[in-house]
Amino acid sequence: MILPLPCLQPGWLVSETDDFGGASLNAFLARLSDRRWSVLRFPCPPKDLACTCDLLFIDLTKSNVPATLEEIVGNALKHSVPILFHGPADLITRVSNRLRLRPMLLAPADLPHWWGPERMDEELIRTTPPLPVTSVTLGRLWAIVETSESMGLAAMAHPLSDASHQTEAVTPQSMIGMPLNEVAEGLREPAGIRRTIACAAVNAGIVPPPDAAPGDGLLSDDLRPGQRTVIVGRFPALQTKRPDAIVLEMSPGPEDLPADAAPHVIPGARELLITASAWCNGTLSGLLRLARNVPVTLIGPGTPLTPALHAYGVRKLAGFRVGDRDAVRSAIASGGGVKAFKEFGDQILLSAD
Repeated sequence: MILPLPCLQPGWLVSETDDFGGASLNAFLARLSDRRWSVLRFPCPPKDLACTCDLLFIDLTKSNVPATLEEIVGNALKHSVPILFHGPADLITRVSNRLRLRPMLLAPADLPHWWGPERMDEELIRTTPPLPVTSVTLGRLWAIVETSESMGLAAMAHPLSDASHQTEAVTPQSMIGMPLNEVAEGLREPAGIRRTIACAAVNAGIVPPPDAAPGDGLLSDDLRPGQRTVIVGRFPALQTKRPDAIVLEMSPGPEDLPADAAPHVIPGARELLITASAWCNGTLSGLLRLARNVPVTLIGPGTPLTPALHAYGVRKLAGFRVGDRDAVRSAIASGGGVKAFKEFGDQILLSAD
């Protein structure tokens, strides 16, 4: 099952003056272009609006509403292309009535959230390099994808005791020689082993910065009483590092809350820590939707150590830099978990701050 990108409600960035929010808007559009998204800026002939365009930007701050606007917008809607209007408030009603649309009103700070964490996977696919895969290893708990220069890890969303069954289901040998970015296209699937392997392929295409700070992401410099921290996933030593945190688990223990309590405890939290397994099992985007304006840290050896995730609401990335590839591969192939391979690399932390 391949999931399409969700349709976006047309957005309207309100501007009372030509330069209101201009810096934020230009930075948002530039970041999209830099991250392999295709942005088509109005004015443009309707024939130029192809179905491969990722965003149609219509700036109405410096011109009257053109006669061709219906045709341009209609073409975009036909191809499910997201539309972002930019213009003064006095135009909203007139343009909305003319086009029979009800755009979502946005401030500059709303733009990344409007674009949405659901587009994060697609961006990771597009930015994964086409390096040839040299090895795919499936263990009981972890998957590995390697190139001649790199190794990427990802946690099995649903560990199986029979690793040979996993091997038969996806035939890893058939992936040898494939470009990483083609393997990464498995991120378009909602869950399963192919998605897990895709996560590992994305991580194999990311080069962690050599000067990254050490850290596991669990410790905080600002532990103030009365402000709740929410953690998705029960990490080791939480009683010591985060004794007052609310822990959400898919299979909750006696001190945990069930995962479906997330909408009740994440909004308004002081901080949210999420296991990178949530990315592998396809639930990360929903958690990020709940965490608007909440600082988020993604934690675990499967964390994609790329600053691109900062734009989707992940402030800190706590991941794993492999040191001894042979030892890590052997530990995972033997069915080992993090304890079995963490000594063969370093825990590192990237921050947007």
